[in-house]
Amino acid sequence: MEAITRTRNAKVRKVSDKWSTNEGIDRISKLPDSILQHILTFLPTRDAVGTSILSKRWEHLWMSITSFVFCMPCELIYKRDLFMNFVERVLMLRDSSDIKYFALACDVLCDASRINTWILYALQHNVRKLFLALCGLLDAHTFPPCLFNCDSLEDLTLEMSRSTQKMGRVLKLPHSVCFSSLKSLYLKYVTFEGDYSTKRLFSGCPVLENLTLALCKWENVEAVCISAPMLRNLTIYETENRDNCQKLIFGTSLQSFVYIGGLLSDYCFYDSTSLIKAYFDVGCGSFITERATRHRGDAYRANKLLRGLSHVKNLALTPYTLKVLTYAEEFIACLPVFPNLIHLEFHAEPMDFACGTLLRLLQNLPCLSSLAFAEGICLSTYCEKTDWRLAPVPPCFTTRLKTIKICNFCGTEGELHVVKNLLKDATTLEKMVISCSLVKFSVGSGRQKEVREQLLMLPRGSISCVIEIS
Repeated sequence: MEAITRTRNAKVRKVSDKWSTNEGIDRISKLPDSILQHILTFLPTRDAVGTSILSKRWEHLWMSITSFVFCMPCELIYKRDLFMNFVERVLMLRDSSDIKYFALACDVLCDASRINTWILYALQHNVRKLFLALCGLLDAHTFPPCLFNCDSLEDLTLEMSRSTQKMGRVLKLPHSVCFSSLKSLYLKYVTFEGDYSTKRLFSGCPVLENLTLALCKWENVEAVCISAPMLRNLTIYETENRDNCQKLIFGTSLQSFVYIGGLLSDYCFYDSTSLIKAYFDVGCGSFITERATRHRGDAYRANKLLRGLSHVKNLALTPYTLKVLTYAEEFIACLPVFPNLIHLEFHAEPMDFACGTLLRLLQNLPCLSSLAFAEGICLSTYCEKTDWRLAPVPPCFTTRLKTIKICNFCGTEGELHVVKNLLKDATTLEKMVISCSLVKFSVGSGRQKEVREQLLMLPRGSISCVIEIS
């Protein structure tokens, strides 16, 4: 035993001696310049520049970094000259190497020409990814024309927020727009100048794959055509403000579509057969009282957009999206058929199974194999004297449906009644997954055990169906 102990102690001393001989060695400085410069790109630009005081070797390393992030700190808002001078000094001292990423977030105010000079510097150094978040625009900002004809640019983010004047957010475009390499475009708080200008923008992106339009204003535009032959992902966030702009979407390569907003404009899809997944939420701004007289129009636009998504394979909706369709009953009767849809999911709030639109929609999903309720279910009209049923039973319940997932389950009588009928009518079901609400059930509570026993005892139309409860 003592021999083993002596051997172990000898090994510990050997390792300790080995590490002690390396104490004080600057291993980082032995790395090649290229690796050190790569490491500096992960630091805030101010910190990367600050490494120049470490030693003679570090003095010039930062001058070859390829990523710059200039964000005006809150504490410098009233000392903006320090920020402006820092940016100009950095750009003046760095070498002539290309720039991979250039980010600028600051107030413009009366310094539009200086900021344009910085943007022009990035463009002249073949910037690939450009992020611009410009606030405090006193007038319609005119960017350098070469921004919209940059061959190297692959990713562009443009935010024009907190303008002191309405015209401050207007995006003024040159007569020629050609983003020959641009694959991702993100526009936020932008007001489009007019029909022709907007058309030039989208037609000038021949290889665009990702497009996000967040809280943009279309009040100056009557109709816009989003037609990019390579466009795969389209995301639109809108406010409750009506703009009366008709959006035409040519989605020959479109795979993903996300819409969140008040749906106050017409959306028309042409050739969206390639669509794989879509998220559709018209809840934004929908509860504003002055919109009460526009309910029929909301139903019309919701139905029209659903028809454009009818080829999708995976669809996520909010319950309010289906409620909107009830504002014009004729649209419930003519809901589109979704021949390719295999997964349907509901978000944002519990899905009320008393909603007639839901029952009608399920009738039009012949290939549905998976159904999920991310925020739970409810039955608003349930009472013990009312025997609610899925009538008629959707065809997919007896031919294709394999999985039903219910989250945030509270164990109410209405919920149990819905689950009972789902299990009874879904004769091809293989699995029902139920996640109980942590708010309603405490761990080990008697009510949780009681609900669990009730669920497991429910009769099932499919003999192979397994119920998983968590």
